[in-house]
Amino acid sequence: MSSRIVLNDAFKQVTQDQDKIMPPEQTVRRFKEKLEKLNLNILDRTVRIDNGRLGIPVYFSQCGPDALAVTDTRKQMGKGATPQQAEASAVMELAERFSFFSFYKNEANFVEDQYRNIRDRAIPFEQIARSVHDTSEDADRARQIFEKLPLRWTPGYNLTRDREVLIPCNWFFAINEFNGACAGNCPEEALCQGISEVVERHVSAIVSRNRRSVPAILPASATDPVVREMLAKYQKAGIRLHISDFTLDTGIPTVGVLAWDPATFPEKSELVWTAGTAPDPQKAMSRALSETAQLGGDFNTGSNYMASGLPKFSSIEAANFITHAQTTVSVTDLPDLSDNNIRTEIRNLLTALSGRGMDVLAVNTTHPQLGVPAFYTIIPGAHFRERSANSSVGMFCAKLVTENNPPPLAILELKEIGRILPDRYYVQFYLGTAWLETGDPETAATCLERALDLEPAAQDIPSIYSYLGVCLKEMGRYREALTVLKKGDALDPDRTDIHNLMGFCHFKLKAHEEAIASFKNVLRLNPGSGIDYANIAVNYREMDQKEKAVECFEIALALDPSLDFARESLEKLTA
Repeated sequence: MSSRIVLNDAFKQVTQDQDKIMPPEQTVRRFKEKLEKLNLNILDRTVRIDNGRLGIPVYFSQCGPDALAVTDTRKQMGKGATPQQAEASAVMELAERFSFFSFYKNEANFVEDQYRNIRDRAIPFEQIARSVHDTSEDADRARQIFEKLPLRWTPGYNLTRDREVLIPCNWFFAINEFNGACAGNCPEEALCQGISEVVERHVSAIVSRNRRSVPAILPASATDPVVREMLAKYQKAGIRLHISDFTLDTGIPTVGVLAWDPATFPEKSELVWTAGTAPDPQKAMSRALSETAQLGGDFNTGSNYMASGLPKFSSIEAANFITHAQTTVSVTDLPDLSDNNIRTEIRNLLTALSGRGMDVLAVNTTHPQLGVPAFYTIIPGAHFRERSANSSVGMFCAKLVTENNPPPLAILELKEIGRILPDRYYVQFYLGTAWLETGDPETAATCLERALDLEPAAQDIPSIYSYLGVCLKEMGRYREALTVLKKGDALDPDRTDIHNLMGFCHFKLKAHEEAIASFKNVLRLNPGSGIDYANIAVNYREMDQKEKAVECFEIALALDPSLDFARESLEKLTA
């Protein structure tokens, strides 16, 4: 079966909010009509969740049991300047996730093979190296490892070069995860969105990682009526906006928005930092402003969002490189690749990226029963925050060897990688994780300590400390584990795994107040974690604070009804 993607004319019929080939009401209606014909329970309901303070709507699409089983998420958020577009966004987000994970988890879509056997039909190795930004001297030796690495290959299409290719899907998932997954009313809508999302993640990673000084955008320069209306709503609510030009050298307009409410921060709101990319710079600003509303929770509800493309700031001072921009531009100064034909916009995006040496690959992930056009969009060389910086082909080979093999076999393979690439910290790191899986925390700790001695990349040091903390915890050396974990926390205070481990160690040492503080740090970063509310409840129970324990157990079960131990504990406390 051919994997070729043919782009057809797709003329916009709706441009008031987002650029689409049909009104958002029709998108929702068609989606629900498709579901009625399926023997699948994908969508439970859609519900508007904003409290109206901003007047910028936010919707949830709540998963039915069949979607939950595939995506492992209970709900998706939808954004837009109008309720109709926000609801349409929420259901298309569900279609995107359900289609992608249904495809990715279906082994029939893949063939497992080594690159050396299929290289004539696969993407060139240069794109593999580019995907992890590997320009090191190890590239030739790492290629020996990569060529023998079994990977899950699937037919895809190089949109830039108009060529069918085999793509190692699990290689790119290790880098991109599901960023680049997209869905739309037509293939062109979906692909335009997917390309834009990967570009958005790329420039956001560069700006945040390097604390790049970028131009500020004058809000008054916006001429789009929907954008001006949203700006007025933020101003009326007293929320301060810092709007930035994240385009960098891509030739594709990306707008960043940093928003905060001095009247409610930090007690009832957070600093929200996000971005939007689109062929039209004013639509990019519109996407960023509606995303800000989606993440901000009306800036008065005490809600927390999970950072993705951009990190969270804990204080406005930490964002001074954004709030004190050295130059100012108008939104109309950004490149404009827009056209009334979405097909032409995609061609413009491909041309802009090709000029930077970046190809666009796409895998058709459309669900055969659902029938909503969906793709997995990949741009080798795009950056993703915390996943592809300071990496290499050798490191990702070691990662996949560890993830895809039983620990004893992984250890043998990692030792072979270590023979070809000696004294690489990541080999010792993955050896440590593999030995830990075998139930030998002592040998694992030795490997992890060796990894720390081999000058690891700064971004990987917290992970090494985290796993070393697990080893010490498993050996019952809780105080030593806390010492190590505090080092990791000092380097990266936004690691939920480190805070969770610290909470466990404090609990074992009967330091319950410190344990509660650690689990609250997890909830600061992941407010939907039912297990951590239960962990807090257990500590309150041990401190004989029954009312607080009951309250936290109830919240835990509301978030995760599968927590049987929490239910049993709650029943005992309320008997």
